[in-house]
Amino acid sequence: MVYLCMGLLRNYRWLKGRDLKSYPKPDFAKKAAIEAEVSVCEALRGIDGVVDVFHSARIDQIISGKSRREADIIVLMQNRIVFVEVKNYKGHISMVDKVLHQNDQSRGWTFAKLEEAVGRFHEISRHVGIRIQRDVIETVLACVGSAEVDESVKPRALTGSFVAKSKQQLMELIASSEEHHSDFDEETLKALKKLLSMFGTWDAIEFPNEAQHEGDLIQPRDQIREWRVTYAQLRVRNQRSWWATLFRGPKFVGDLIPRLGNAVKTVDLDKDSPVVLHNPHERIDEEYLMEDMVVLTFGYKEVPDWNKVMLMKPTTTTEQARDVVIPTPQEGDVIPQARVIKHLLEGKHQGIVFRLDDKNEGVYWRDQMSEQEWLQREMLMAVNSAIDVVVTSSSYNKAKKRWRIKVKTLD
Repeated sequence: MVYLCMGLLRNYRWLKGRDLKSYPKPDFAKKAAIEAEVSVCEALRGIDGVVDVFHSARIDQIISGKSRREADIIVLMQNRIVFVEVKNYKGHISMVDKVLHQNDQSRGWTFAKLEEAVGRFHEISRHVGIRIQRDVIETVLACVGSAEVDESVKPRALTGSFVAKSKQQLMELIASSEEHHSDFDEETLKALKKLLSMFGTWDAIEFPNEAQHEGDLIQPRDQIREWRVTYAQLRVRNQRSWWATLFRGPKFVGDLIPRLGNAVKTVDLDKDSPVVLHNPHERIDEEYLMEDMVVLTFGYKEVPDWNKVMLMKPTTTTEQARDVVIPTPQEGDVIPQARVIKHLLEGKHQGIVFRLDDKNEGVYWRDQMSEQEWLQREMLMAVNSAIDVVVTSSSYNKAKKRWRIKVKTLD
């Protein structure tokens, strides 16, 4: 009798505690932004010449696959590809020192972020055998809210990059004919559609108060790796009623929602099992209990190993490029047309990162530059620009099993 009373008390406390739990606060601004993006996607799908529209695509780095740059919307058309950054702002939008501002407050966004996503896409597409010209990829900053967009908001590129000051302007821009672009052939179009679908989007955790966090689900590792291949979501619920829970305790199950079809699978869950989400923006791992979840969304089937992917029949040049053993650049080596992949701007470790070849990166550290060169980096070494560099040092880090390479631009 004592054990029965203790069990009832424990179950009652659990039930009452559910109503008092503190969950992450909902980000209603972000929710509104996502709704705006989805609305734009639906509108774009109805335009003649649009083959498919991809929302919140995560584009990996071709080497590690760990760093991911998000593209709000990618529009695949018959003759070109358009990367769209959506801003659902109110008030006044301007650009100060190439950084987007809303009502005189920095939003931290620059066109370089959109250009980096394009650069990664172009690099991956080339690596998997798709040969397209860079000028068939266009970028658009779409201001779809009720804001007034200042004339200072303009892209850095002279061609292929645009600003749409309303949703209607974006629709007109996408619908406009680009006669100087030839249509993709059937094989290329099929390969591009497959490639874009492979990027997927972010995983997400949804809480009972409608809060949602995005990132990479990494625990429970084995189950998530298995589930995400076939299923789009895991919907978590206590299978027992309030009274059944009071007398028998909670019984948690998850309904696995398939990516294709309607064959829902129900699995037993441990309510105390930890769920870990890697937050790529804060660079931290967030841990919650399974009982605190409402929905786990699997944004992608897997992170592709691009070295094992070939979407078009390779040319002789492509085969040679993938099969050749590339020696690690050494001190004194000149790397022609090394591509700028990102700027390191935080903390003490500031500099410019270059892609040297398919396996190696090199860094031009700030302390090796002149002050003028660093201040004018956006103009002199913009992301995705190609610059001749020379290797100043090259050493192997045994702990991280990779080369540490320093470079500088050629005089």
